[in-house]
Amino acid sequence: MLTLREATVADSPRIGVIGRDSFGPTLSRILFPAHLHHLARTDAATEEAEWRAARNTRRIKDGKKTYVVVDKLEDGSEQIVGYAQWETPDSLPPTAKPQTASETEVDVLPPSLDQDALKEIFGLMEVVTEQTLGKEGHSQMWYLMILGVDPTQKRRGIGKMLVKHGLEQAAREKRDAFLIATPEGKYLYSLLGFEQVGEEIALGDVAHYAMLWKRPREEGEEVLN
Repeated sequence: MLTLREATVADSPRIGVIGRDSFGPTLSRILFPAHLHHLARTDAATEEAEWRAARNTRRIKDGKKTYVVVDKLEDGSEQIVGYAQWETPDSLPPTAKPQTASETEVDVLPPSLDQDALKEIFGLMEVVTEQTLGKEGHSQMWYLMILGVDPTQKRRGIGKMLVKHGLEQAAREKRDAFLIATPEGKYLYSLLGFEQVGEEIALGDVAHYAMLWKRPREEGEEVLN
């Protein structure tokens, strides 16, 4: 049985593993390229999971909305099978716009991670966001920072459950939502009402898509973003 709840820092190790496994065919192979694996203190796969876990912990402490889907197994145990992390207007410092490039400066980066690739990807995301949404970027929206689902648990509606929950929260706050999608995620987001804005972009050698979700407006309602 699948249930959704708010994540805690205790969930970070499992979230790190899911993030690594989810993005293995796309961004992970760019951020943790084979030619740097020999630099790993343990092994590159472990380092990536630990880096993602530490980043998740820091983001939770910074107020990022993080949710997990938990599967209750037959033996009564529970396992996290997916997670979503959102940056929301109330998680930003007053008057500040999102600074995605700073993500490359606040965490301890493992030796097997290509720091230049990381900076390039986050820098490009910041540029694309401003070109698409203007100088305020997504500061007045719910921004889906990351969505990860255990690859062995696909086609169970886990990603849909996580994104829908975030959109419901955004709509309750009268906010729109924004994300940058991988090719694998684009179809799901389209089903949930996101529309591509702007042209296809390349992060490394992987196509990505800026996508915007506009909540239903009520007649006479004040628009906040």
